[in-house]
Amino acid sequence: MAAWTNAAVHAPLFNDDYLKQLALKVFDIDPRMLQLPELNYTSDAATEALFRHCMATSDWQSGDDHLAMEQVTNTILVSMLQNMGITKLTAPIKGGLSPKVTTLVCDYMQANFHRQIYLAELADLAQLSEYHFCRMFKSSMAQTPQAYLLAIRIEQVKFRIKANKNSAAEIALQCGFSNQSHMGRYFKKLVGISPRQYRNLVTG
Repeated sequence: MAAWTNAAVHAPLFNDDYLKQLALKVFDIDPRMLQLPELNYTSDAATEALFRHCMATSDWQSGDDHLAMEQVTNTILVSMLQNMGITKLTAPIKGGLSPKVTTLVCDYMQANFHRQIYLAELADLAQLSEYHFCRMFKSSMAQTPQAYLLAIRIEQVKFRIKANKNSAAEIALQCGFSNQSHMGRYFKKLVGISPRQYRNLVTG
């Protein structure tokens, strides 16, 4: 699904899973209840104006504007979901984990992010085989258990960097990464900048 575009503005592409995760975080809407239209190009004057004002002149390759661009990007996507993308299904939800099991598993990962978590542990909590657990978790959360755990760890890294009390190597071990390099690789993949660049931005 493409965001918006016209002759002068070209937007990045965002897949269904990313948009469903955003809807889950912002609107607390079960991803299974979302039906997103197949749009390659669409037009929305308010969204285009927001893009032009806040993002079109920014340097996407620079880390200096990254946090602001991330915030504006999600603002634009939320606006799109509100105005164009969200339709709730009237049919009963099928597949996925029950709300109780989803909460149990997610809380478990939140509490144990600092150590290695095995898929068998999570499957046992859900009383499912590992194969079926993975499928049902992704159906409920629009991402794999591994991706969900990684996102938790990266948020914890960001929190600790903002506190500015520990070295990068210490933070890596505290947040479940094997070493600083391991943390830095995934941090840059998810956040777009290195932990050092992020520290410089948030601590001045």
